[in-house]
This record gives sequence, C-alpha cells and structure tokens, in this order.
Amino acid sequence: MAGAQDHERMNAPTYNEYAPAAALAPFVHCIWTFTAPSDETPQRIAPDGRPELIVHYRKPYRERGATRDVVQPPVLFAGQLTRPLTLVAQGDAAVIGVRFHAFATRAFLGIDASAATDRRLDLASLHGDAAVNLRSDVREQDDLRRCISIVETYVQGRFERAEIDVDVRRATQAVMEHRQPVAPADISERQWQRRFKREVGVSPRMLQTIVRFRSVFDAIEHPQTTGWVEASLAAGYFDQPQMARDFRRFLGCTAREWAAQKAGLATALTGG
Repeated sequence: MAGAQDHERMNAPTYNEYAPAAALAPFVHCIWTFTAPSDETPQRIAPDGRPELIVHYRKPYRERGATRDVVQPPVLFAGQLTRPLTLVAQGDAAVIGVRFHAFATRAFLGIDASAATDRRLDLASLHGDAAVNLRSDVREQDDLRRCISIVETYVQGRFERAEIDVDVRRATQAVMEHRQPVAPADISERQWQRRFKREVGVSPRMLQTIVRFRSVFDAIEHPQTTGWVEASLAAGYFDQPQMARDFRRFLGCTAREWAAQKAGLATALTGG
C-alpha cells in the first residue's frame, strides 16, 4: 500500500473493524484498521483482554519506557496487558490489526501464552521469513481489502494444525460475557490456573479484572451515563475508588487524566 499512500492525505484518524473470514471466526474476534496523521501526543493503551497481531505498514510506534523509548517491531504480537503501555507515533500511522479470542494465544504463537504477557513480540523472531514477507506483501498492495486478505491468509496458516483447549475456551467465553468461569472438575485449582495461563497468558481472575476494567469505557460512552461514578457502577465496580485503583494499575493515571489526554489509537481502541 505504500505507493498509493504516499499520495493520500490523512486529515483525521480513521478506525474500522471487519468481521473475520469464516475460517478464522473460531479464533479471531475481528480485524481492524487504523490510519492517522502524525501526532506525537502520548497515547495510553487500555487493555481489553484480547491479544493482537499488529502489522505496521508505515512507521511503527515507539513505546514509552522508564529510561528510554523503544521502537515497536513492524510485525508484532501484543499479549495480555496488565500494566501501563504508552505509545508515541513516529509519523503518519497505518496499522492492520487482528484481535484474537483470548484462548487462541498459544495456538497462534506456538509458545506458552504467558511469554507474550505485557510484551510486544517481534514475530520475525518467532515465525521467521513468513512474518517478514507479510509486511512487504501488505505494503505492495493498493487495495485495503486485499491487504486484509493477505493478513488473514497468514493467520489462517498458523491455525491449520492448532489445538484449542476447549475448557479454556469455554472459560474465557464466560469471562467475556461477564459470567463466572467454571474450572474442570477433574483437576486441582493450581493445575487449572497453570493450564489457563499457558493458553491465555493470565489467570482467570486477572482476565476478569481486565474485562471489568474495559467495560468502564463502554459505560462512559453510553449516552445516558453522566460520569465516571456511574460508569464504574455500570461496569461492576463496588465504588469509584475501586475503579481508580485499576486505572492506576492498567493506565498509570486517573480516569479524568486519561479522558483529557486520550488521542489517536488510544481513543479508537476504546470507542471514544
């Protein structure tokens, strides 16, 4: 897409979601695209409980670190988020993302899902030339739908011989639907925790915490919600201080600070 995009003008951020191809629906929640003009505003990324494949077909984002910034790999896998992540654009942004169901992490990566938790893994180091070629193939195209098809083909290849843990799948689906997950009766709690974390990257309890936190953003965008107190209760928090602790944990700021600072991709990914 590089040739066509060199001439296209990005006047405002554009975010779109697409249903995955039928063959990917058991593993993929959605495909999304994002383009935006250059904006150096720091963007705090909120977790949603679903890992993602990210293809940067323009300049990758920089991640804010404690001592220095780190440039993201061009093709990466973003695992579960349990602590703050702040991104800064290096120029015009252009991204294709694949948002997986939480239980599909290990099956896609081919390694323990916990290895990706709070990390953005360079897929070139895991999947070799296939990941390198993915970005170059996308950049050669002028049609976005063709680019999405190329990414879907890559993802489908990773799942051709994948084995999904049906108990973990059932449990993660319950969490996403705000129901209590049920562990298998024939294993100990410790065994279940390890098994779940191997497939998803976090414990069932942590996934529930993440999903509840993500619900705050759905609630605050509802036209009848009057403020953060009401949003916290709608999301399932006992009170606003409990929600405030999760804002500090996951975003490193208060709710009002996040609302005042949100920009670009951070806004798009929370529906703002």
